[in-house]
Amino acid sequence: MKKILIALLFVISLTSFSTMVNLPIKSIEVVNNQQVPASLIKNTLKLKEGTKFSTEALLADFNALKETGYFEDVILQPTSYNGGVRIVVDVVEKENVVDLLKEKGVAINTLREDTDKSIVISSVKFIGNKRVTTSELLDITQLKAGEYFSRSRVEDAQRRLLATGKFSEVKPDAQVANGKMALSFEVVENPIVKSIVITGNHAIPTSTIMSALTTKPGSVQNYNNLREDRDKILGLYQAQGYTLVNITDMSTDENGTLRISIVEGIVRKIEVKKMVTKQKGNRRTPNDDVLKTKDYVIDREIEIQPGKIFNVKEYDATVDNLMRLGIFKNVKYEARSIPGDPEGIDLILLIDEDRTAELQGGVAYGSETGLMGTLSLKDSNWRGKNQEFGFTFEKSNKDYTGFALDFYDPWIKDTDRVSWGWGAYKTSYGDEDSELFHEIDTVGFRVNIGKGLWKDFRLSIGTKVEYIKEKHQDGRLRQANNGKWYYKDSKNKWHEIEGVDDKYWLWSIYPYISYDTRNNYLNPTSGLYGKFQIEVGHAGGYKAGNFGNVTLELRAYHKGLFKKNTFAYKVVGGVASNSTKESQKFWVGGGNSLRGYDGGFFKGSQKLVATIENRTKINDTLQLVAFFDIGNAWQNESRDPRTGKKIYKPNRKDAHDFKDLKKGYGVGVRLNTPIGPLRFDYGWPMDPEKKGEKKDKGKFYFSFGQSF
Repeated sequence: MKKILIALLFVISLTSFSTMVNLPIKSIEVVNNQQVPASLIKNTLKLKEGTKFSTEALLADFNALKETGYFEDVILQPTSYNGGVRIVVDVVEKENVVDLLKEKGVAINTLREDTDKSIVISSVKFIGNKRVTTSELLDITQLKAGEYFSRSRVEDAQRRLLATGKFSEVKPDAQVANGKMALSFEVVENPIVKSIVITGNHAIPTSTIMSALTTKPGSVQNYNNLREDRDKILGLYQAQGYTLVNITDMSTDENGTLRISIVEGIVRKIEVKKMVTKQKGNRRTPNDDVLKTKDYVIDREIEIQPGKIFNVKEYDATVDNLMRLGIFKNVKYEARSIPGDPEGIDLILLIDEDRTAELQGGVAYGSETGLMGTLSLKDSNWRGKNQEFGFTFEKSNKDYTGFALDFYDPWIKDTDRVSWGWGAYKTSYGDEDSELFHEIDTVGFRVNIGKGLWKDFRLSIGTKVEYIKEKHQDGRLRQANNGKWYYKDSKNKWHEIEGVDDKYWLWSIYPYISYDTRNNYLNPTSGLYGKFQIEVGHAGGYKAGNFGNVTLELRAYHKGLFKKNTFAYKVVGGVASNSTKESQKFWVGGGNSLRGYDGGFFKGSQKLVATIENRTKINDTLQLVAFFDIGNAWQNESRDPRTGKKIYKPNRKDAHDFKDLKKGYGVGVRLNTPIGPLRFDYGWPMDPEKKGEKKDKGKFYFSFGQSF
């Protein structure tokens, strides 16, 4: 962007040169060309000395010089001079310009040797210098009497004098007689800047710009200083995010007034169009640039306001907002000038929509889930309203079955960041470590509503109703004719036990507050996430009563060791009331919490889990992961059918020591698919699951999405 701004510095606003039209061109000077011959540059121009000046020819010459491919920057500066126009051609050559010139057979300045040993320079004089001494000029030209004449060295001397920025014109002249040359340079010193007038600046005060300028009232105009001042002004704007600012005029008039004209780039209107890549052989249709997403979904994420100066910080925030929705692949912009409105621009947002509706099925194996089959139909941009709607069905050969139907609207139309959603679900899973709760079936329905307090904070409240059936392990307990259940102790005596095959309704309400600055919800690479939740409710069945829990979750993401590397961190802690039913307590272990251990092996009314992952993106499909997990669950009060007494399983009654935390590490693979990343992890335990036992072998896990 900066290069474009520099290149167009003096040619965009051609209206500022209207007073020079049809005036004769008195001189054309080339400055700062180190390798490209001045003759080549002048020959490229349509404008010649003696012809009439026109803004059209000036623009054509600018384009012609850029098209040569030799220059990074070209500035054409016309000024009024002696009843005509003087044009200074200021160029910045490309680093590889020598190679480019050699390819086209052009001799570079430093190699042009045309020394004529028949002519000796007898004297070097300067005409017109008042403020710059003759000795200074001789040092600049590097010419002296007694040397052989060289045309290239004289041209180089002229170029050196112009490059000082102190002269508006340098004309060499030579008088030859009897093999001797009297060489002279007629110079026109730049005028003194008597005053500076800045127009068009609204975002930055005139005093701030004036204090940054090298050129001051009373100083001699210097083109090098003007170039530096131009960059300083643009730098002031760019530091504040104003990247479409342009300086259309920076010249000193006949009265010694330096006029600096600034165009800041005010956004007049914003259009949103679909980013279209035309495929070869396909014809464009009128609907090619029409988005599926509704306009209001996009408009509410745009932080750029018409009538204000374009600010790249607001644009970047807009891109972040849109990409966080998870329904777009890319966002770009175009700024178009408006005929007759030099200060205004029309901003075009080009958006590349992602595929959001997919039907997917798959089969995978994990040591935790066994052989798992999945069928999923989801749309994260349902009806173009950024609403999420879909269902998922999962079944494994390890007594797990899950079905879920979900809907979520993150921002209800015509509201102030109000969201709502609902879900219906049914799950059936087994707990091999429990005799009383060997199989647990749950059917439930939940609904929630939220309000964005501001951009990144949201306050929500949800409620759920569930019907739960708990079934004992066959063969371990017996039911008598009177309907009561009994267990056999170690001495083969039978004892009554209550609460077997419990069936009950559960209701709860859970308000929570969340903070989210992640750049992407599915696969973040930067940002923070935090959630604090309180849940209270009532559960029926055996020993019916009220229960409650509090959980806190914190996540962080940042760029890692190199560009496509990301570090991700998560800490989750929770405390539940002692009245919480065993099937509703915290479970730790498995692919979603503590890898390397059996799923849900550690249970209790208190938990703490922390994870760090390093994620490396190989390409758009494949991502490699290394991870370290640490955590445990404590205070798991249960009933042992073998004794009928309360137990703390597994040995977690009073353990809150960090030495008791279990640790695991491993590697994983993420495969990006239309329904989101597929996750494959292998984790090794660093500690035995129970004291006194040997460490278990590693375990393989399969799931959808990132672990967090």
